[in-house]
Amino acid sequence: MKSLSCVKQGRVVVIQDIEGCPQRKRHLEEMGFIPGTPLEVCRCCQQGPLVVSIRGGKVMLGQEMAQHIMVRP
Repeated sequence: MKSLSCVKQGRVVVIQDIEGCPQRKRHLEEMGFIPGTPLEVCRCCQQGPLVVSIRGGKVMLGQEMAQHIMVRP
């Protein structure tokens, strides 16, 4: 299991867990980041935000937020 911030562009992964405080977890779940949900990393860069395709839409996430989303292949 690794954080979403470590996933390379073009990879499809499944959300395993959301780490952090309850408010952060609730916020991410409201955005569609629910354990068991697959997503694809559309764009990633070392310093900038990630763009992921999830549940038929695209979402931009900062690196800090992505570090709290644990995923598996």
